[in-house]
Order: sequence, then C-alpha cells, then structure tokens
Amino acid sequence: MFVALMAALVVAGWASSRALADEVDGPGAPAGVYASPPSLVGQSTGFELETPAEAGAQPIASSYVLPLPEAVPPFPILLSRSVRRYVSDFLNSAEHLQDTFDRSHPYLPDMVRVLRSYGLPDDLVYLAFAESEFSKRGRGPWQFNYGTAKRFGLRIDRYVDERRDPVMSTRAAAEYLATLHDEAGDDWPMTVIAWNNGDKAIDRYWSLRGPNIEKFGNRLPRRTRGLLGRFMAVAYIAHHADSFGITPIKLDDPPAYQMLPVSGGTPLSRVALNHGTTLQRLHELNPALLRDVVPPYERSYSVRVPLDTHASAEHVEF
Repeated sequence: MFVALMAALVVAGWASSRALADEVDGPGAPAGVYASPPSLVGQSTGFELETPAEAGAQPIASSYVLPLPEAVPPFPILLSRSVRRYVSDFLNSAEHLQDTFDRSHPYLPDMVRVLRSYGLPDDLVYLAFAESEFSKRGRGPWQFNYGTAKRFGLRIDRYVDERRDPVMSTRAAAEYLATLHDEAGDDWPMTVIAWNNGDKAIDRYWSLRGPNIEKFGNRLPRRTRGLLGRFMAVAYIAHHADSFGITPIKLDDPPAYQMLPVSGGTPLSRVALNHGTTLQRLHELNPALLRDVVPPYERSYSVRVPLDTHASAEHVEF
C-alpha cells in the first residue's frame, strides 16, 4: 500500500512538471528541460552597470536590425547665449557659410536618407558642418580618426580614403551615433558629448548632468562646448535660411548624380570620356578616390557620375 502511494505521488509530480514544461516550452520539449533560461530580472548578477542607460536595458536581439522608417523627433536645438554668439559669428561670414552649404548640396539628400534609416533626426547632418565645415579633404566631413573609421567599416589605403566620402562616412557616423544614443539613454546632448569625447564620456559626465543645460555645458571641455555651439547654430540657421539671406536648405531633392559600377583598375579618365564629363568633376563627386584610377583590387567599385551628361550608364570595363 505504501509503495503504491509513493508511486502515485511520483507519477503526479512528473505529470505536473510535464504540464509546466509544455506551457513554457511548447509541446515536444523533454521533461525537466527548458528552452529558455530562467529570468534574472530583479536578481543580482554580480556585475556593475557600465552606463546609466543600462539600468533600463532591454534584452539584446541576436542581430542588429535597422528600425522601420518613421517620423523621428527633431534634435532639441537650444538657442542659449553661447549658441547665439555662434549664430552671429556664422552670419558675419555669411558668404563662407553659403559656400559650405553649396558644397554639401549634392550629397545632403543621400546623407539624410542614411540618418533616417538609422532612426536619427535630420538635424544631425549639421554635425558634419560643425566638425569640418563640410570638408571633403583630410579626414572628411565627420572627422573620423583612423581607428574609429576602421571600426565602422571605412576603407583607408593608398587608393581610397572613405572618410572623405560624404555618404559612406555618414553611414559610419549614423551607426556610431545610434550606438551612442542607445548607451546615453536616448539623451541627445549626451550623445553628441560622447561623440566628441569617446564612449566612456557618458559615465564621466552623467553625474554632472542637471536641468540647467547651460550650466552643464560650462562643465564640458572647451572643444565639446564649441562643437555643440557650432552644431546648434548651423542647424538653427539652416531652419531659418530665408530670414538670414541664405539659400534654403533642401534635404529631399533627388541626387544630382548616378552611381556607376566600374571595374577595378579602370582609369578615371576613361570613365570621364565615356560619360561626357571631366576628370576634375569625377574627383569632386568621388572625394574618396585618391588616385586617377579605380582601386585595382576591387572587382567593381561604385563611382558617381553627374546626371547632366548624355552618355549611357553601362558598366565600364577596363
């Protein structure tokens, strides 16, 4: 009798465990085996949080997926006394600022589309103006150092320096800014501070953050205050271009060029001849190309060709 009673209890316990396993894992999972580990929510793991944003972190997806296109709130532009001074400085050299906007015009639509694809506000495109006055020379519009450029997939060698390409470098900048924005708990000013000072700056300056953003700004390094001031000033002027006698900035115009796949090793002079343009114009549109030839190690490399030509856009072979 006792043995029978114990057997019945064992069977009942097994059935209860089996039912729970089916409820958690679905039918077919082996008894006593759980497909998902038990939740650690509310339990101590023994690890210190690296950034304040991690206090409310959600489980990380197995692979990074770009967000679906949707309206993104604009960057919070603060017209503080410091930003007003930068606005005045820029407007005192309005012709120089207009030249900067003119240089960027062919690329701005594609750059903004890249930012939007990462769920970033359009205004962040003006961070490139604050960094470099939209230079396509040296380290390019976003002023990536060598290590960060390589980290985000930009090629740098004797034939190309993709930091100088406005659209390629914007793709790397967007990925970096999106990463920093997540780490900063969706705090945009802190995102730009981290952009200027490195990933660890979020921890360093978070404790100084307070409701008085201008007072907080005075505690930042001079270069960071300058970058934030120039960035917000350029964005403010761009939004009110008509009022300042600046040609309105159009972020949704169609591109003034087409992307042409060109075989590696092809001289740019041949591309120019086949498409009714000049070698100088090709270098203007393709600032990443350091030589008068498409990188020979590439099977095919995309080259920008102006749309105001009458030649065909067929693949160019060497």
